[in-house]
Amino acid sequence: MKIAIIGGGASGMVTAYLLDQQGCHQVSVFERQPMLGGHIRTLNKNVQPNQSDCKQILENGVLEFPSAFHNFLALMQTLGVALEQVDVGSGLFLSEGRHVLSGALIRKNFTRWQRWLEYWRLDTLYARSAGFWLKMQFPKQQDFYDQPLSQYLPQANLRNIWLKLLTMYSYSMPFELIDSFPAELAIVSLRQYIFAKWFRIKGGVYSYIEKILERFSGEVYLGVEAMSVRRTDAGIMLMLPEGTQQFDKVVFATPPDQVLKLLADPTYSEIQHFSNWQKNQVQTLLHTDTTLYSPYHIKQHGEFDFFHTEQGWGYNAALNQLCGIADGEQYNLAFNLENLIASDKVLHRQTHHTPLYTVEAFRDRNQIIQSNGENHTYHVGAYLVDGLHEGAVTSAMQVVERIGAASNGQQPNGQQSVLKALKARSKAYSAY
Repeated sequence: MKIAIIGGGASGMVTAYLLDQQGCHQVSVFERQPMLGGHIRTLNKNVQPNQSDCKQILENGVLEFPSAFHNFLALMQTLGVALEQVDVGSGLFLSEGRHVLSGALIRKNFTRWQRWLEYWRLDTLYARSAGFWLKMQFPKQQDFYDQPLSQYLPQANLRNIWLKLLTMYSYSMPFELIDSFPAELAIVSLRQYIFAKWFRIKGGVYSYIEKILERFSGEVYLGVEAMSVRRTDAGIMLMLPEGTQQFDKVVFATPPDQVLKLLADPTYSEIQHFSNWQKNQVQTLLHTDTTLYSPYHIKQHGEFDFFHTEQGWGYNAALNQLCGIADGEQYNLAFNLENLIASDKVLHRQTHHTPLYTVEAFRDRNQIIQSNGENHTYHVGAYLVDGLHEGAVTSAMQVVERIGAASNGQQPNGQQSVLKALKARSKAYSAY
């Protein structure tokens, strides 16, 4: 079949790769940006520094991956992408030099009695949180359906603030919107990933997109914006600036707020499913300013550090370990901390377009998944699973499997199913 994929982010490129590997489809990817990657922004790979000169390969989007990402890790193994385990830390930095540090940061920064004091402070927080975590382990995902995160984290105590900040970090949303974040998404992700082992991709996250491109025999069109999509009984009419192309199927790998803007003939169900999705646009900074830690006397910084300022909550992620930089200058990725960062220390500014997660928008997630295949139309994206990179890969696998079923499993004789092998590897990872 001729298949058009609109969007060259993680879910779009994984879908394209898996379909192409079946050997029986003509796959074309259309990306309106001049580069692939979506939320993946690896400096000196798919983006170049726009504020100061920098030769380092630095992450400005997706950073690290937990061991609970079974499908993602299986894909990396399939592509031959090298991973390395990292010892990540997190800190909560309050006003007047007050702070709470994770175990990893305590080990890196303190010795003797000061280390004991820091551990006592952390253990006190853990003790107050034990009942909550025990309570959250038993409910199933559907038990949190149609509920905001504030329903389960109502008080403004340190434990709840820290969990909300981890959600802010994971989903690139302003802290003031986290109370309205879907609990169905946040609670399940937190309990699966917060105590996991973490890995980085050697050579930068974008290198796995490069591995896909090495194996991809289809077409990739960059800087080409799809104008609209019209469905007919025979297939798809994709309107582009230079004309119209016909396809058998279309896969939307865009942020969900873009779907109705692209559909020339949305059905009543599609309007219901996508009308509540809105755009979330945030800006991150790559920088080398470490003075924001000065009031706290912390020399070794964490990958999940949160600061409370007059402008609200923001985060700073130490990049040297995540980007394989052994020593020298300290590189960081920051969100909503511009007032603490010297302008001459900024290397790059990056704007990100992600889904704005609300209870109302997320309510129709399952209906969108179930509708895949109707009117020759499919949807992939992290927002359909966990909102993270694992979700991007998982949704791609699900859609490729459904397209395979729609084409009656037609596949060249002797062609090994990459999808089947990927699922087997994922199952092996989940057994650990």
